Amino acid sequence: MVTRLRGRAAVGGLVIVPALILSLAGCTGSSGQPSPAGSPVATERSAAVGTSAASVCTGPEAKTAISRFFDAWNHRNAAALGRLFTADGVLDMATKHQDTLHGHDWASVGGLGARRMIAAFAERQWRLGEKLSYRDGGGRDVVARFADGTVQPMEETKFIYDCARQGFAHVVIISAKAAGPA
Repeated sequence: MVTRLRGRAAVGGLVIVPALILSLAGCTGSSGQPSPAGSPVATERSAAVGTSAASVCTGPEAKTAISRFFDAWNHRNAAALGRLFTADGVLDMATKHQDTLHGHDWASVGGLGARRMIAAFAERQWRLGEKLSYRDGGGRDVVARFADGTVQPMEETKFIYDCARQGFAHVVIISAKAAGPA
């Protein structure tokens, strides 16, 4: 199911957080401040916490998973993309015409049956020719590019990787503005 969420989005750059560390440190934006406790993003993050100490993974494992996310997205591999998420994972992502900072909305897909729903959402985006580019293996400076030549810079990109379940519990890719001329 794809729904539109409305709410105040946290502003910032990239955050890679193994689920265990999430409960200790929280996620921060570019200002170094945690996302507002009542924000939908912070609420979803809180739900991802609760793994055992045995689930701690390394930074390289998380970066590899992030690279696989972008590879699956840009190669339009719906099955591989779906497998990167936990069975109840969530993808919050701005679509081409959404301006998260000003419109405070984005598409959200996930929950039970998440892998299939995330793959279906991605296929709809791919029909628009969407490709994601990023600066490094950690997913920094993400930009969506569309077949019609428009681009959409992303304001915030977060990957919450559940080490115990070997998948993303939550991925957030929200926009700085709607897509427009390059």
